Amino acid sequence: MDGFKTPPLDDFHSYSGLAHKQGDHLGTLNHYAAGPCADNQGLEGLLALVSGIIPEVAEFFEGKTVQCQRGMNLVAEKSDATANAYRTTDQDTAAHIRSIYPAPLGGIPDLGGLPGSSHLGNFTDEDVKPKDPDDASQYEAKSISHMVWTLHTNMGEGFLAGAEKLFKFCTGQSLIELLLTPLTGDFGRLEYLHVAYSALSEGLYTVTGTLRKGSWRLGSEWTGDAARGFDSYLFCWTMGMGGIGDAAAEVAKIYHDAYETVLGLVRLALRQIGTLINDDIEQLAKLAAQTAAADATIEVVGGGPEDPLADAAALLVTGVELYRMYKIVNRIVTVVNAIEGTYKAIQEALHKIPDAVNAVIKAVNSPMPSIGSLIDDVEQRGFEFERTAGWSPTLGAARIGMLPAA
Repeated sequence: MDGFKTPPLDDFHSYSGLAHKQGDHLGTLNHYAAGPCADNQGLEGLLALVSGIIPEVAEFFEGKTVQCQRGMNLVAEKSDATANAYRTTDQDTAAHIRSIYPAPLGGIPDLGGLPGSSHLGNFTDEDVKPKDPDDASQYEAKSISHMVWTLHTNMGEGFLAGAEKLFKFCTGQSLIELLLTPLTGDFGRLEYLHVAYSALSEGLYTVTGTLRKGSWRLGSEWTGDAARGFDSYLFCWTMGMGGIGDAAAEVAKIYHDAYETVLGLVRLALRQIGTLINDDIEQLAKLAAQTAAADATIEVVGGGPEDPLADAAALLVTGVELYRMYKIVNRIVTVVNAIEGTYKAIQEALHKIPDAVNAVIKAVNSPMPSIGSLIDDVEQRGFEFERTAGWSPTLGAARIGMLPAA
């Protein structure tokens, strides 16, 4: 027989059952990646710049979780096949068991030969139930959306509508389009995605840690070439899945950092808009209000209150100085240009998101970081070492390249 120590055969089946359960959890995480992590609702205005990248990134994680889900079925099948092979006693048994697993990686020790390594792990499953992000938690973003909606209504139908009409008559442009349309999106969606990817990462870390505990328990009860093949095979799966968790954590950070940066700029823009409204736009609105009586007169001769030329004529009819109107409009244009500078800064921050997330995905093809062996990581940090302080998801994401084919 291969080696000098084999686990109880029931432990192979226990590990098989554990691997199947991890496959189920990965199915749950796959649906989560296709759901909350791909949710680009409300990305209008400036946020439309990142609407396309969100489902693309989610699709990458869908593909990887499906690969791992298939892999867990393979792991379970190999574990059961090993138990069945050990039940035979013919001379080809050892060779057959060795053939079940790939050749071990260089530097992978035989866990069963390490003193004190046995019974550190277990076959206990850990549930994975990622919660949907809470839309209602984005209070500031909701407040911004309500504020923009209120201003839009006021400029479209309320007291400020007159200022909108006169500004459009003088410049050919709309204050609503210049000031408010860029802010119509749900900026809280960026933080929503941060929460979603954090939950995806945590779920992947849980699956990885659970699989590690089980593989350590089984591997520590087993010695020989086949045992080292098993240890090496599961080392690749757990490192690769941990790398997917790291990548999700990195994407979560990218969305959060963008949210903080963009939200600060949106606050600045709203302060600029508020000052403009309280000063020049209200003055322009008051000028427009003075034309109301004359509007009615001009409507009788064929104009109308919605006719910009009628408004201009009304200004002349009522004796309001056009010079004053254009002076106010020029001041508004100056401030609008400053606000557009703020919007440009928001665009630049949003443009960084696709570059950053694509860099995370491309890390799969990067050189492997020096992360030590499974033995060192477990001994120093524990089975869920990705969750410990000092671990770098930025470097760890490259481990995705270790995933075996499935």
